[in-house]
Amino acid sequence: MAPRRERAASVFRVRVAMTDGTGTEHKGNEGEGREDRHRAHACLRRETRASHAALDARLRTPALTSREGYVRYLRMNQACLSIEPALVAAGIHHVLPDWDQRRRGPALARDMEDMGIVPLAPSLPRIISETGVLLGWSYVLEGSRLGATVILAALEVEGVPGPRDATRFLRHGMGVPFWRSFRTALSRIDHDETAIAHACAAAQTAFGCFLACAHEAEALG
Repeated sequence: MAPRRERAASVFRVRVAMTDGTGTEHKGNEGEGREDRHRAHACLRRETRASHAALDARLRTPALTSREGYVRYLRMNQACLSIEPALVAAGIHHVLPDWDQRRRGPALARDMEDMGIVPLAPSLPRIISETGVLLGWSYVLEGSRLGATVILAALEVEGVPGPRDATRFLRHGMGVPFWRSFRTALSRIDHDETAIAHACAAAQTAFGCFLACAHEAEALG
C-alpha cells in the first residue's frame, strides 16, 4: 500500500474524472451512462486523458505535504495567473456569468506571497471569443478546483507546510456548486460537434500551459 501522502496526491485525476461536484463518486457503467447524456464532457475527458495523467504524475513527488512539494504545487498553478486574464479579454463572462466568483488567481497570488514565492511574469495565451474554446479552457480550471479539495484534505491531515492562510487557492469556492453549474454551461454544446472539437483543442492547450509551469517548477527545485 502506498504511503498516505503519496496516495492523497495521486487521487487528483480520479476525483476530477469521477465526481459530479457534490462529493458523489460514480463508477463503472454508471459513469458511462452519464457520458452518453453529456457528450461534450465525455469528449473532453477522453481527449485530455493523457495530458491529465501527465500533470497528475507531477503531483505525486515530492509529497505535497512537504514545504518543497507545496511550493512546487503553487508554482505549477501559476498558469491561472495568465489564463484567467486572457479569458476575461476573450469574453468569458458571456459564457460563465458568475466568472468573477470563480476566479482563483488573486487567491493563488496571495498564497504565493505568503510562501515567499516570486511569481514569473505572466505571458497571456491567445484565446479566441468562441463558446467551445472558452469552455475548453474553463474545463481545465474547474477540474483543477475539484482536485484541490483532495489535496486540501491531505494537508489538513498532515499539517499545512507553511502559514495556514496560504491555502486560499485550495479553499476557494468550497461549498459552492461551481462544477455542477459549469457542467450545465458545458451541456449547451453537447450537440455542436464543431464547438466540442474547439473545446477539446482548447483544453489540450490549457493543460500544456500547466505542464509548462510544472516543468519550470521542477527546474527551480
